[in-house]
Amino acid sequence: MRAIEVSDRARTGIIGILLGVLLLGVGQSLSSIPMLFTQATYYGQFTDSAGLNPGDKVRIDGVDVGTVTSTALRDGLVVVGFNLGGHTIGTDSRLAIRTNTILGMKVLEIDPHGSEELKPHQVLPVGQSTEPYQIYDAFFDVSTAASGWDIDTVKQSLTVLADTVDQATPHLGAALRGVADLSDVIGQRDEQFTELLAGANDLAAVFGERSADVNRLLIHARELLAAVNERGAAISQLLERVSAVSEQVAGLIEDNPNLGHVLRQLQSVTDLLADRKDDLAELLSIVRNYSAGLSEALGSGPYFKALVANLVPGQIMQPFVDAAFKERGIDPENFWRDAGLPVFQWPDPNGAPQPNRAPPSAPPVREGTPEHPGPAVVPGAPCSYTPPPDGLPRPDNPLPCAAVDQGPFGPVPGGFGPPAVLTAPTKTEG
Repeated sequence: MRAIEVSDRARTGIIGILLGVLLLGVGQSLSSIPMLFTQATYYGQFTDSAGLNPGDKVRIDGVDVGTVTSTALRDGLVVVGFNLGGHTIGTDSRLAIRTNTILGMKVLEIDPHGSEELKPHQVLPVGQSTEPYQIYDAFFDVSTAASGWDIDTVKQSLTVLADTVDQATPHLGAALRGVADLSDVIGQRDEQFTELLAGANDLAAVFGERSADVNRLLIHARELLAAVNERGAAISQLLERVSAVSEQVAGLIEDNPNLGHVLRQLQSVTDLLADRKDDLAELLSIVRNYSAGLSEALGSGPYFKALVANLVPGQIMQPFVDAAFKERGIDPENFWRDAGLPVFQWPDPNGAPQPNRAPPSAPPVREGTPEHPGPAVVPGAPCSYTPPPDGLPRPDNPLPCAAVDQGPFGPVPGGFGPPAVLTAPTKTEG
């Protein structure tokens, strides 16, 4: 490696010194440019600083934009310097000193006005500023107002006030007791009030989270109302044109008596449509929603299924249903037996049919009561099985199993006892 010669060392030192001087000069130049390292300062005149200090916040429309930089007394007025953090205001803007916290911290609020922009270091006059009303101002105003009072008149007013309060003492006591009772109720319900406020807070939070959904709902509702109004206008225009046509053919009615009756009916229909205009508009809105759902259903495949309920009365369809069951080996006469239903749960042959012509209900049973604590039909008893073909319930004998003393698996010592089943009164088949 080649060593640095003496001439190279001198040249390197000179270059280093020049670079240092250059950096120092550039630093001084940059620090002298206010647009890079300082913010523009504006001034406002006040009759009183009202506790406003440098460092307090400057606020525009509720947003903190800058700070108070200085307060000074000039010509009997307080001149407050402040910056706006890059924002601009007009020359007609108004300044106000407000209380920011309960500890007495102040804030400078600005109400922007004016089309001409306020330039840096320009001063807003005292006529465009206001100060807060402080406690010593209140004492001073009271002292000034009280200096002109008539003491005798004041004494007389106080005497009248004392007499009035003395006369109203009974009623005042009752009112105060009512206030005390109300306070006790509020104190006793403190936890419930807390829960109520917590619930209200949760509700407000939900509404806040769902604000976008609520907004979309309102927008859609507005669109729906607009569509309904459009349909209403179309229906109104249609009815007006139908009425105009009716008037135009009025002469034809007079010439042709046969058309007269038809057109009178048409006029009745037109009047009916005019009376039901709102219903038709609502129908069109409903049909629009239904057609949208139907289009989606039809667009999902090459076919779709539809169910039309109660199209044909049941008494007309019943013979066809019975025939369909018989074709599949199911006899409606022995439906309950084929289903394996115990005989005491069969429809009561003497009971009343259901309003929809369905079979009657099974006869009621007595069980789970002090008189009948056990089951109505003992397991294994004849009535607990499906009846044989010759033991089906009939109107003249609704419970044939009650006369059988043994089950399908032989007799039981002691028997089973009669079933606790209440059948309808027996009627003879005619």
